[in-house]
Amino acid sequence: MNPSRVHRLLRLIVLLQSRQATGVRELMTELGVSRRTLFRDLNMLQLAGIPYHHDPGSGYRLASTFFLPPVNLTVPETLGLLLLGKTAAATRSRPLLEPALAAIQKLTATVPEPIRSACTEMMGRVSVDPGAQAWPNGGGETTKCYYMLQRCIDEARECLMVYTSPVEPEPLRCTLRPLALHFATRSWYVLGQTDIHGQETRLFKLARIGSLEPQQSLFVRPRDFSPADKLGQAWQLIPEGKLYDIVLEFSAKVATNVSEVRWHASQRHECLEDGRCRMTFRVDGLGEIAWWICGYAGEVRVIQPQALRDRVREMHRAAAGRQEDA
Repeated sequence: MNPSRVHRLLRLIVLLQSRQATGVRELMTELGVSRRTLFRDLNMLQLAGIPYHHDPGSGYRLASTFFLPPVNLTVPETLGLLLLGKTAAATRSRPLLEPALAAIQKLTATVPEPIRSACTEMMGRVSVDPGAQAWPNGGGETTKCYYMLQRCIDEARECLMVYTSPVEPEPLRCTLRPLALHFATRSWYVLGQTDIHGQETRLFKLARIGSLEPQQSLFVRPRDFSPADKLGQAWQLIPEGKLYDIVLEFSAKVATNVSEVRWHASQRHECLEDGRCRMTFRVDGLGEIAWWICGYAGEVRVIQPQALRDRVREMHRAAAGRQEDA
């Protein structure tokens, strides 16, 4: 297409988007074209899928829902978007991150020079390390499952699922009624019910789904369901059905580090005079938090409950035994 025509079509779109009168004569004058050329350009917009209409007495208009209104970003907002984009780029294998990055690029492209160049230059001196991540799925199967499950959740549609569990000898083949998607600890999960587990809501990791096939059959979604209904007060993902009031004491060596992170919604902490830190939690289940405590080795002491203290002690004993065997 001739560059001059491209420029004219862009100018026509701007005129149609404006609130000023845009009748045939006004458009011909603004664009400097004949009536025949104008209607040829309007036909080109129609072929491109850009919706416009003609109102008698007021002229041509572009559909108000086709373009977003202009966005005037401030410098902090521009820097924030660029930083968000840099952080997301390090984990672009996650579902919907590629479209999100494209949206960020479109938004920051509207920032006028020299502000945009200055902000981009500042971001060049910022580095981001996203930490431990799940291995990217080369075939994009996790992203494919995400989109498919999102549609099935919206339509309350059943799926045939083949799922490989790390603790089961054979893959699980079942009909899944997906209820919600949940992201935690570097991975996406779907919460749902199956024809095997009855009304019990289960958690399935998307990366372990071998195949997923939407069905014609629909199901009745439980009213007001949310991931919190399943996860409750679990340390991360697996509630055990019993709440525990947990008290831990961390040594001065790690106290500052551990207290700077919000590990659980129920977390409370108190800094002691000698530099130690006492932390309390109300958690459903001991299994997950016991593994976390063992990560601090001899720098943490379980004050209560006794059951957790015994479990951590046994885990350390078993670990020491394995090191001796090695």
